[in-house]
Amino acid sequence: MNRSTGIVPTDLRKLAATLRDVERKQLPYAAMLALNATGEAVLDENKTLMQRVFDRPTRWTLNAFFLRRATKRSLEATVERKDAPRGRHYLEVEEQGGPRPKTGIERLIIGNVATEQHIEAVVPARGAKLNAFGNLPAGQIQRALSNIGAQQDRAQNSTDRSRKRSRGAAQYFVPKPGQLSPGVWKRQGSRISKFLSFTDASPRYAPRFDMQGHGRAVAVRELPGRMRAALKKALSTAR
Repeated sequence: MNRSTGIVPTDLRKLAATLRDVERKQLPYAAMLALNATGEAVLDENKTLMQRVFDRPTRWTLNAFFLRRATKRSLEATVERKDAPRGRHYLEVEEQGGPRPKTGIERLIIGNVATEQHIEAVVPARGAKLNAFGNLPAGQIQRALSNIGAQQDRAQNSTDRSRKRSRGAAQYFVPKPGQLSPGVWKRQGSRISKFLSFTDASPRYAPRFDMQGHGRAVAVRELPGRMRAALKKALSTAR
C-alpha cells in the first residue's frame, strides 16, 4: 500500500491563521515603520538641499520642516513646513518665487518711524558687520530699533535719560532728508557709519527650492526599500 505525505487540513488552517495575523498585525506595523523612515529621509534630504541652495542657512531655516508621523491606525506620514509667525512663509517665496514678504524689522520701522522716504524694504547697509549666517546681530538690531523709536513696546524705546546712561555705547538714528542717504545710521563717538538702508523696491525671488517636487522624488526612491526592511523586521519580531 502506497503512502503519500502532504498538507493536511490542520496545516492549512494554521497557515491561514498565520497569514491573517500577518495581514492584521504585521503589515500595518511594517507600513508605519516604512512611512516614518521615508519621512525622515525626506527631512534629511531637505536639509541637504537647503544647505546647497541657500547661503549659510540658519538653524531656524534648516529645522523649518517637521514629520507628522504615521501610526498603525493612520498609515500616512507627511513632511510639513512649520507655520510662519505671520503672513507668507519666507520658504514659500523661495519655493514659488515672487516678492519677499515684509520682515519684522521692516514692519516696525514702516509703522513707527516718521520719515519722508517711501520704504518697501530695509536691508543691511554695505559694510555693516554681519554674523556667521550673513545676518545683522540681533543685539544691534534691537538697540537700533530702540534708539529710533521703532519698538512695538514703547517702554523699550530709548529716552534722553537712557541715552545719557549709555553715553559710551553706539547710538542709532534716522537722518533728516538731505543730510545723509535714507536708512539707519550708527554713531560711535565722532564716527558715523550706515547700519541699515531703506529702499523703495520690494525684493523679488526666483523659484529655487522645489520642496514638494524634491520630497516626492525622495519618497518614491526610498519607500520600496524601507518597506522591505520594515516588513522583515515586523515578521522577525512577530509573536
